[in-house]
Amino acid sequence: MKSRANIPTRMRLALAAIIATLLLAGGRCDNGGGPGTPDAGLYHTYAEINDELHKLAAAHAQIAQVSSIGKSVEGRDLWAIKISDNVAQDEPEAETVFLGGHHAREWIAVDVPFLIASHLVNQYGTDTTVTRLVNQSEIWIVPMVNPDGHQYSVTTDRLWRKNRRNNGDGTFGVDLNRNYSYQWGGPGSSGDTFSEIYRGPSAFSEPETQAVRDFLQQRQTRALISYHNFSQLVLYPWGYTNAPAPDEPLLQNLAVAIADRIRVVHAVTYTPQQSSDLYLASGDTTDWLYGEYRVPNFTIELRPRSSFPGFELPENEITPTFEENLSAALFLIDWAIQQGTPPTI
Repeated sequence: MKSRANIPTRMRLALAAIIATLLLAGGRCDNGGGPGTPDAGLYHTYAEINDELHKLAAAHAQIAQVSSIGKSVEGRDLWAIKISDNVAQDEPEAETVFLGGHHAREWIAVDVPFLIASHLVNQYGTDTTVTRLVNQSEIWIVPMVNPDGHQYSVTTDRLWRKNRRNNGDGTFGVDLNRNYSYQWGGPGSSGDTFSEIYRGPSAFSEPETQAVRDFLQQRQTRALISYHNFSQLVLYPWGYTNAPAPDEPLLQNLAVAIADRIRVVHAVTYTPQQSSDLYLASGDTTDWLYGEYRVPNFTIELRPRSSFPGFELPENEITPTFEENLSAALFLIDWAIQQGTPPTI
């Protein structure tokens, strides 16, 4: 195959024009038409996440509190729910963070952390394990990091991945999970605005990743999970290189334990592995948090295992996917408690 550099400039420009036309015609890089009706079926839309998180907090004000950690490109709030026994206080307890929805089309990656939050709040005082974990730690859950992209995926283009940044050249969107600063611009990201893995013009160029950065830098984070789909994997740093991380034995053991907790619920296998074993990816959330602060953290690629049904996981798999990942989340919260409270990062 000829390299791109060997193709004459005129031909490259013509090919670029054709590709741009096709992409625009397919609705992947244009500004779209009207917003349509936000209806994701049994999956949660942005408006539903907003409404239900606030209802949870209102009904359980002693242990749940909702706040915005920042705003998106289009001005939507990035809602976080804090769950702890003395929720109004910032106690010196180990904190575990769960993030969802970096990528717009990964709807199950929004519902799983939201349902974990709902379970913790609703089972407090009834379930002895949940009660102990909530009493002994602070749990933060941000179900939808990319609300603009998710809304666009619901109303206009189901397979939209990026946020909705206007790139100024007829394209829209930055891949938020290539926009973090650690090893930003490396392999597995792209400087091409048309690319689905476009990393943005600079590290932390996007208000969504800035919000996550600023939020985590204020917390005493002991462990974190970032939910994605699909492939049924438990991934740990590094993603930008095949070289092992400094704490590889710990990360690997935790990933295996997480996968074990998932499997015992519905006998569904998630494979624990280093992120780069899937593919190289630079500038992602987990490499940043681990690279800058050595916080053990994981990307869980949820159901399904294969590209069929891929991102469009059937609604009847929402509940079992949540149930198997609840077990893993409870394990990681408990592990964080056992480590004690780290210094503020």
